[in-house]
Amino acid sequence: MLLRESSDALDQVVDLTGTIGGDVRHGAGPGVSHDGLLVAYAEAAHDSPEAARLLDGQMLEAVGPGGLVDAAATVAVFNGLVRSADATGIPLDEYVMVRTVDEREALGLNEFSGSANSVAGA
Repeated sequence: MLLRESSDALDQVVDLTGTIGGDVRHGAGPGVSHDGLLVAYAEAAHDSPEAARLLDGQMLEAVGPGGLVDAAATVAVFNGLVRSADATGIPLDEYVMVRTVDEREALGLNEFSGSANSVAGA
């Protein structure tokens, strides 16, 4: 939802399906600057911090020191938020449920086990 909202605020069009699966490095990315590298970094950081470190040089060249820090912080925050929400069974609130119907369907998010915690109209 954050990528969608920030894109709307900047009057940009992004393809959210490019953030889940697909091969971003071959032009299937969401359409943000350095999307292939950013997705590769996020996936590497999620799988293994050591793997993410191998991308530090590319990240520094592409997005600079501040961009690398922002990317690392974003991965860390989302990793923590998702784990906390899943572990405690936090449901999406009604506002988010209503505003993300199409995105959750398109991205296949309703297929994840954590989605059982959220029921529209509940």
